[in-house]
Amino acid sequence: LWADRSPSMDFNSHLTEWSKLERALVVSFALAEVLVQGGERVGIPEVMRPTANRNVIGKMAQAIVHDISERSSLPPDFAPAPFSEVLLLSDFWSPVSEFRRIIGQLAANVARGHVVQVVDPAEESFPYMGRVEFVEPEGLGSITAGRAETWRSEYQTLVANHRAALRAETEQFGWTFTVHRTDRGPTELLFALH
Repeated sequence: LWADRSPSMDFNSHLTEWSKLERALVVSFALAEVLVQGGERVGIPEVMRPTANRNVIGKMAQAIVHDISERSSLPPDFAPAPFSEVLLLSDFWSPVSEFRRIIGQLAANVARGHVVQVVDPAEESFPYMGRVEFVEPEGLGSITAGRAETWRSEYQTLVANHRAALRAETEQFGWTFTVHRTDRGPTELLFALH
């Protein structure tokens, strides 16, 4: 299991009470519990070695809390065991070329994978109007829109194109791709993944 803990995942708009990070962690913990109860081992690359310990949620939480390394929005390079299952949860707003490289490297070990794009509803609907300053959370700058509503259509097209490219990359390797909005319940996603 890998859940993106980069600064962009801390975002939550007025349209939902959950940040993308909170939702990714809740789903990760719940799925880990189900998998361990079913006899599987669960790990987090570069954070926690795979374990079948019945206290997997506690172990994951402790490992995450004590991990002080700065995280990017894509998983680290790691080699999953052959025929293992990989679950990636992130907003995946990274360039498609970087996503392609990571997915290709993970799929090279014959690992099956599941990619979940966790998004805030505002990231899809772009509900902004008037003068708005958009600040990139990973320190890449900001941009001010004089009339943000005039950007909506072009923004939604860019999001749709980016998502289609991500989906095409995952399907190329036989992986699944799911979009999960934080204004929807986590059980819906858990049932789909399980």
